[in-house]
Amino acid sequence: MARKNEYTEKVDLMIGMKIHELRISMGFSRQQLAAKIGVTHQQLQKYEKGTNRISAGRLAMIAKALKKPVSFFFEEMAGGEEDILPTQHQRMCIEVSRNFLRINNPMYQNAINLLVRTLAEGHSQN
Repeated sequence: MARKNEYTEKVDLMIGMKIHELRISMGFSRQQLAAKIGVTHQQLQKYEKGTNRISAGRLAMIAKALKKPVSFFFEEMAGGEEDILPTQHQRMCIEVSRNFLRINNPMYQNAINLLVRTLAEGHSQN
């Protein structure tokens, strides 16, 4: 087995975080996605935490199950090694999006969207 180094550990963590965030945003439980890709939910948890490295074939299965191209999991890496992990701001945007998707009332969703748009427009005028 290949030895880990700081760079590969960051890559494994980044890919795992993207799998976790995408799984949650699509409404899959860990058990549901694990069944789709043929692993246990414990193994999927290790992938998501970056503890275990994901083979290329398994990543292709995960991408297919989550309806994304494999390249989706490497998009942040285009800027170089220092850009591998998401920033706090990016994590907050993902959390806001995830929470917004949990709101079932379209009227509430529209109200939140209007609030955010109004705040953004007010900020750009200052």
